[in-house]
Amino acid sequence: LNDIATTLDEIGTDAAEDRRRLLDIVQDLRTMFFMVAVIGEFNAGKSTFVNALLEDQLLPTGITPTTETIELIRYAEQPIRKPTVREDGIREWGHPNTGAVGVAIVDTPGTGSVFQQHEERAKTFLHRSDLVLFVLSAKRAFGETERLYLDLAKQYGKKVVLILNQIDLLAPDEQAQVRQFVEKQARDLLGIEPLIFTVSAKLALDESTREQGGIDAVRAHLRGVYAQAPPARQKLLAQLDTATRILQKQLDAVKERAKLVTLDTTKVRDVETELEQQALGLESQLVATRAEIDTILENLRQRGIAFIDSNLSVKLIGRAPSRDKLQAEFQDVVIGRSLRDLTEISNS
Repeated sequence: LNDIATTLDEIGTDAAEDRRRLLDIVQDLRTMFFMVAVIGEFNAGKSTFVNALLEDQLLPTGITPTTETIELIRYAEQPIRKPTVREDGIREWGHPNTGAVGVAIVDTPGTGSVFQQHEERAKTFLHRSDLVLFVLSAKRAFGETERLYLDLAKQYGKKVVLILNQIDLLAPDEQAQVRQFVEKQARDLLGIEPLIFTVSAKLALDESTREQGGIDAVRAHLRGVYAQAPPARQKLLAQLDTATRILQKQLDAVKERAKLVTLDTTKVRDVETELEQQALGLESQLVATRAEIDTILENLRQRGIAFIDSNLSVKLIGRAPSRDKLQAEFQDVVIGRSLRDLTEISNS
């Protein structure tokens, strides 16, 4: 993958972003943990959902965009409540309830946030995930930004699970309507039918209403995912699939550029052929024109000699026409005709 990234670097700036993605994949494969990315709008309750998944108030939550960076929770035998800030700015936590050994849960900055840098961090981290839990607010499900991110996840070939959070804010009949709406939007706009869970992370964090929160169903699904194959193997397969998609995208781009080069080369050859043909035609025309000019000049010479013999011979001494008459006749008979012939040639 490093070699491929180097090759993409040689392609130019058009492949710079894909090169960075490949290098991210290389780094992720070195650590070999299965990455579950939690993505959604900043007010959809993502951090609260992550805490409910962990059954612990680990991450800070609030009504304003609290997640300004990537929050990465690795598996650990004991909770690590004071995060380590890595060089890349990612804050790393530890917890025994990530789902399995080798599984990491990632809380990304909210999409649609008023802070542009939050959204950029979420977007650049999407391609590094192995499974995407997309959290939507039941009160504002499926906005424009959410559609864009889901489409991006689809392009990356990511497995996506939709989490319809804050369901406690709706009446039972409204909950069913919102779920149907989300299902239809995903099918009609994106052509996907993802698994959808309706939850209330807030209720799930309260011991007295934990079962009403719906998080147990999400947790059971994730355990099933991890049981299908070791997380490390799933990680490898997911990231290799992403790398394959990147390579296919760049291969298609190179083929398209090759077509344009071939087309341009063909056009250049056609123009060269046309110019060569025109040059041959001009050369023939030039030869013919030169021959005509030579004939005109030769005729001029002959008329000049004849005029001198007729008007300026020794026999005519004393009887020659006047100077003005000779000039006028010479201009008309000898010169004037040649000028007319040269003008006709230049206009033809």
